[in-house]
Amino acid sequence: MDDQYSINLVEPRDLTTALGGLVRSLRLRARLTQPELAVRAGVPPSTLSRLERTGLVSTDRLARVLFALNALDAFKEFLDGQRHLADLPTDLRNFRPNAPRPVRIRHHGRKRGQP
Repeated sequence: MDDQYSINLVEPRDLTTALGGLVRSLRLRARLTQPELAVRAGVPPSTLSRLERTGLVSTDRLARVLFALNALDAFKEFLDGQRHLADLPTDLRNFRPNAPRPVRIRHHGRKRGQP
């Protein structure tokens, strides 16, 4: 896979932005306009535009666009190359969270420290 798809995941927005860039690069490599790809993928052109700008679309629409670009393998390689940066387990079937989520209890109408 090309180094142009390499990213540094510092926060979730970094991943979505990189996904948008990946889709744009793949579309340009296929020499398609946004309207042409939108028709092939069966998504509105505005959705494709938003995907390329922000990376924010549903997984269903992302899958449609990647399938229309014949880029499912490129997407898998992109994610595989970034897995170590996101500290994701290799196999999610055995994934267990480290600790249960804390429960926040609110006491309305009382000041802190009062029963």
